[in-house]
Amino acid sequence: MKNCLKNKPFFRRSGSVLVGLFLSGSLLTACTDKNEMFGNDMIPPSQQMGSAIDSTVSVQTYVATCDSLDTNISGFYQPFMGSYIDPIVGRTDIAVFTNYSPNGFEHSHYFGENPVIDSMRYAIAFSGAMGDTAQTVTVDVYEVKEGIQFYQDSAYFSNFDMTPYISAQPLFSFEQKGAGTAYGKLPKEFAERMLDNTQDQTNVYYNDTAFHRKFPGFYFKFRQPVTSGEGQMLQLDLSQSAMFLFYHNTGPEKPDTLQQRFWFFGDYTYDYVSFSTIGHDYTFADPSKGGVTPAEIGDTVQASEYVYVQGLAGLMGLLEIDREALDRLKRKTEEAGYSHIALHRAELQVTLVDSGMEQYDRSFSSLGIYYNMLAYDFLAEYNPVMDAVTNSGYSSWLGGALNRSRGVYTFDITSYVQRLLTGKENRYTTQLLPAYTFRNHFFRSWIYGTASAYPPRLVLTYTMIK
Repeated sequence: MKNCLKNKPFFRRSGSVLVGLFLSGSLLTACTDKNEMFGNDMIPPSQQMGSAIDSTVSVQTYVATCDSLDTNISGFYQPFMGSYIDPIVGRTDIAVFTNYSPNGFEHSHYFGENPVIDSMRYAIAFSGAMGDTAQTVTVDVYEVKEGIQFYQDSAYFSNFDMTPYISAQPLFSFEQKGAGTAYGKLPKEFAERMLDNTQDQTNVYYNDTAFHRKFPGFYFKFRQPVTSGEGQMLQLDLSQSAMFLFYHNTGPEKPDTLQQRFWFFGDYTYDYVSFSTIGHDYTFADPSKGGVTPAEIGDTVQASEYVYVQGLAGLMGLLEIDREALDRLKRKTEEAGYSHIALHRAELQVTLVDSGMEQYDRSFSSLGIYYNMLAYDFLAEYNPVMDAVTNSGYSSWLGGALNRSRGVYTFDITSYVQRLLTGKENRYTTQLLPAYTFRNHFFRSWIYGTASAYPPRLVLTYTMIK
């Protein structure tokens, strides 16, 4: 029997929500006949679908190196430098190149007649430090050879060999202990050599070319890599570092004593370039504390006990979703009479080792998943999105952040796994690395791998449809 209501509002209860539909006009009719109200086109009977949660699909983990990354964007004006041993990932050695330029010239009497160099001084600032900061370290500063030029529109990588481009001996050296500023005097010969007194002083560009564009740059590095203990890592603050030139000239009326400042960063610096060169020595890792061994790096046969994620072109974790397990899931679905699987969510969870304050402070706050970080080929879900043009902040909204209360990174890789299930994607191996913003930061994350008590967990929530 039908009970049809014309030109009246129709209501039905769905759970605790009362859903209303107002029907007006002679063309709309609401019927209480169940088959007509809830026909197969709208809500299939329960046997047409089956929902399930599955966590049996395993993820294999392996250890690999990232090889090299472009570092001309590393830390922008606060790059890391030093030599530091972490028992989990071994020793990291970082050196920094930067160029510099005068503050800007006044086109009146700046160098004047017969300029004479009095002295040149430096103030090199370090905004942060970690490791054995009670230990004094020696920093050698090398001059880049004359005629060598590094450019903004070129890319410079972490494995770049600076040896052919720098002088054999450091131009100057200084000692540093932790954060602070190092002050000292440069060789007078250096400043005198930079002054070009042979130019025609009637040239309107004389004040520019007397010093300008004659500074290929400096290369900062620790004198000795650390071989025992923890070592030290400094954060060089180029925005606060400067050199000061003191000179005098005869002047048109009386001698002038002048000072000129040279900057290492910013709009003041001509063709500003800064990049890091980085070395990793994994023989300094301690296997007794869970450190990586050189033998397991690149071994994609034996699943690893741990996953190591480093910035600065260090270690990365390879994650391989079990193809056979996905195939079994598809066969199970077909045997139950369903045609395909519709994923609601595929959640990957990886667990931090020894989660606690010390590990949290050493770990990345967020990780990303890539196909190839060297080419910045991202897993689609983790393609970075710029948060704001003003701060150039990049992030991915699909997860990878560390939950400090649980010690777990969680990733939403639903569309990736759905593509694997449908055959639209055939890359089962991805790279676990720092999120894009942190790729050149001095952190590392130590994570449980497949061959551990807390392997990665892939939880699939899905509906099987006929």
